[in-house]
Amino acid sequence: MEQWTIQNSIEQYRIDGWGAGFFSVNEAGNVSVTPEKDRSSVDLCNIVEDLVRRGIKPPHLIRFNGILKQRAQGIYEAFDKAMAEFEYKGKYILTYPVKVNQQRQVVEAVRKAGNGRGMGLEVGSKPELLAVLSMHDAPKGLLLCNGYKDYQFIELALMASKLGLRPIITVEQFYELDTILRASEATGVKPEIGLRMNPTSRGAGRWAGSAGENAKFGLALYEIVEAVKQLKARGMESCVKLLHFHMGSQITSINAIKKVMKEAARVYTELFRLCPAIEFLDVGGGLGVDYDGSCTNFESSMNYSTEQYARDVVWEIAEACNDLAIPHPTIVSESGRALTAHHAVLVTEVMDVAEVPEPPTVPDPLPSNDEKLKDLAALYRDLSLKNCHEVFSDALSMREEFLQLFIQGSMTLEERAFAERTLRNLFTRINQLKGKMKHVPEDFEALEGMLKDTYFCNFSVFQSMLDHWAIDQLFPIMPIHRLTTQPTRRAIIADLTCDSDGKIDKFIDLKGVQRFIDLHPYRGDQPYYIGMFLIGAYQECLGNLHNLFGDTNVVHVELDENGAPRITSIVEGDTIKEVLGYVQYTQEDLIHGVHTQIDRAVFQGTMSPEDSAKFMQRYKESLSGYTYLLWESPNGAGNAFNEPLKIAQGGQ
Repeated sequence: MEQWTIQNSIEQYRIDGWGAGFFSVNEAGNVSVTPEKDRSSVDLCNIVEDLVRRGIKPPHLIRFNGILKQRAQGIYEAFDKAMAEFEYKGKYILTYPVKVNQQRQVVEAVRKAGNGRGMGLEVGSKPELLAVLSMHDAPKGLLLCNGYKDYQFIELALMASKLGLRPIITVEQFYELDTILRASEATGVKPEIGLRMNPTSRGAGRWAGSAGENAKFGLALYEIVEAVKQLKARGMESCVKLLHFHMGSQITSINAIKKVMKEAARVYTELFRLCPAIEFLDVGGGLGVDYDGSCTNFESSMNYSTEQYARDVVWEIAEACNDLAIPHPTIVSESGRALTAHHAVLVTEVMDVAEVPEPPTVPDPLPSNDEKLKDLAALYRDLSLKNCHEVFSDALSMREEFLQLFIQGSMTLEERAFAERTLRNLFTRINQLKGKMKHVPEDFEALEGMLKDTYFCNFSVFQSMLDHWAIDQLFPIMPIHRLTTQPTRRAIIADLTCDSDGKIDKFIDLKGVQRFIDLHPYRGDQPYYIGMFLIGAYQECLGNLHNLFGDTNVVHVELDENGAPRITSIVEGDTIKEVLGYVQYTQEDLIHGVHTQIDRAVFQGTMSPEDSAKFMQRYKESLSGYTYLLWESPNGAGNAFNEPLKIAQGGQ
């Protein structure tokens, strides 16, 4: 076998497909990150080592603000180029929907990522509006107000214009128009109104149902006409400033985008005829992210580039407006996923591994003289490349038969254990022989599901990667070091929660979904880190407190003027007392309750006064501690966070 190389690892984990130029592997065999074009790369494993030495414990959510800047710049450049090509006379404003990631540090970094071009912000709830009003200080900064709205929401949005912002309140449900008009009259602020159409054309991908007949939001065309009629009756048709539509998140096919753009552009030209003061066409979200690197219309990918997206959006609007000699509108897109997905990486640590054992050359000693067990042992002894397909079929039948015999009481526990172990070893040997076959039988695919290690990792799927559990979203996953050596273990990943769904058993693959990931053998005396990439969109605020695992430690990394990485911000993860507070356990009540239990135990003589003091000390320390686990070596050598990491020698 040829020596394993870094390029082999890049191809193994498809980094060039999903990495978008931000991620690769360096000479040390560690994942490298290039947050800003034409600047230095950062060693991800070195960052984790540095954090551990500082006492910042995994799991780490590491954000690269430079990637946000590059993503914003790339989207702007794509629209600039398309507008120049098609002689488009309007402007383009990239707008960030804060629902994609509401964390303050992220929103602030996104605002800075506008790089002087101006970054609009979109809110879809009252809490989001209140958050944005405290930080959106750009003169005439675009503030799109979407989602369900009550009077207070609309009143605050209207008054935001007095702060120097430009709020546009989008009518998504017809009743909102009346509320907007009442609030306008009460505040004396003339509203700027957007109308959200519900396009008949559907998007493509997982969220295609966001548009079409049964969509949750948006006005039918007859409702748009009626809204304009009511505004005209009040002499307020000039308040209509924007037409908005949304075809769904993560649109996978460029053809779907073209189709819906034709419809929306046509509606815009008609709306301009009725309301000539209209200025904006908001094409919503939908710009995809290639999570699996396949460049296809698979639901975790996209068959187009940002440049293609911008060209088709600009072209369809320009063509519709040019046909009727209508001024080109300012194009607004709410490309939150495409803006933020790449910038965040979750790094977790392997705590333990349940491995598929290497099978012995001969079967275990028989626990009894049962004839069926003798037949199984004979299958094991006589297995060869020539008969392995036949043996596999017989073994599957035996497995069912042994189960029934055990349930009926015709087989002892020891006999069943022998059968189970021998069958597992037999399947492992068949899987090894499979690699020597010219033509692998189709039913051998079942072996992949039987023979995988489980790598137990220090994180919660429900807190940090909820979309994987909830909607089978695929994310790129790979070890962040040891990439100069071949990964030889096929595995799934399990989290810390006591939930059978707390696992990752679907991984990216060129042909769709792979049911395992290739990892390196686990060395219990050394940390093994796994990175989960492209999780910057939606995962943080969607995450929940299953088993009361809270927010992870968060780190922001930027490059200084010399291109060296600098940790600019550390946000410590939730403590145990904080997550207990979310479910109404106050620290005072907890300590009081434990004191009561301790006093009873001391009185009854089941705990000494010395032990009671030690127990209370540990209890209080734990309340202030991280909700995730502290890594210790299997030999009990102590907490690895207080010792130097042993990742040296090229990351091996």
